[in-house]
Amino acid sequence: MTVIINVLTAWLSVIFAVLLAIIYLLRIVNKGQRKNKFIAKINRNLRNSHKTMGIAFVITACIHGFFSSGAILSFNFGTLCMAMGMLLGLTYMLRKLFPRKCTWIKPHRWLTVVLIVFLGIHLWEVGGIMGPEAFFNSSLKEVETSVAKLYGTETVSAAAVNSQTDPVSSEDSSTATAESTPATTTDSTVTDTVVTKANLFLDSVDLSDGTYIGVAEGYGPELTVSVTVAENVITAVSVVSHNENNVKYYGKAIDAVPAAIIAAQTPVVDTISGATYTSNGIMQAVINALTPAVISGTLPSL
Repeated sequence: MTVIINVLTAWLSVIFAVLLAIIYLLRIVNKGQRKNKFIAKINRNLRNSHKTMGIAFVITACIHGFFSSGAILSFNFGTLCMAMGMLLGLTYMLRKLFPRKCTWIKPHRWLTVVLIVFLGIHLWEVGGIMGPEAFFNSSLKEVETSVAKLYGTETVSAAAVNSQTDPVSSEDSSTATAESTPATTTDSTVTDTVVTKANLFLDSVDLSDGTYIGVAEGYGPELTVSVTVAENVITAVSVVSHNENNVKYYGKAIDAVPAAIIAAQTPVVDTISGATYTSNGIMQAVINALTPAVISGTLPSL
């Protein structure tokens, strides 16, 4: 639900900001003797809802900030937009409380201009508002991933099943092994764990050794990764090029997702909150890279 809430609240925040700012513009455009009644009616309805839309803007901006990758109180233009909304609300209240103390409408209008400027910069720095098609595809992927985690789609290898058929003999054999075999080093234990994870996850999938390049779409196009396989184990994953926007949003995914893939020995891992598109792009690119390496079996899909 992170992607759905994040994008929907972003759209709503922009819509509310535009509707709040357009009131004064419509008033200027529709001045004079040739006043358009339809425009005047629209402007009147917008003025009647001005306070409600202002509150709705601040609420949706806060929710969007919470579900984005940047902290709500971090210094970014999204947070500045939210701050401008709060200041606009304050000047509106002061105008009602102290109507004769100061001309509050002037700072109210100037703050509106600043809000629109900050909003434009914020949209530019994050690469614009996501379109309906990209939003639908990313939401669908998130739902499918959540369903897969809920019901569990991973299979257990035959070796793991056989090891569970006779718990008594398994316990005896493991005890005997522990008594007869000296303790291994930490490096050896880690290697064995990774190999075990790879065998359990890939099951009957065999991969050729080598380094492979894969490409997929993240937030932007042509997110390219390099994947190295040795003895049917994913030993290295790195993002070699991309067209993502704003390191604050994609940086965590580029750092965390490749490491998670290596640790879990699966190209399908948890996405990073606020950077879901980049996370899914990296995973899809890894799957794309490993496709030509498959000797037998089937790779997982997002």
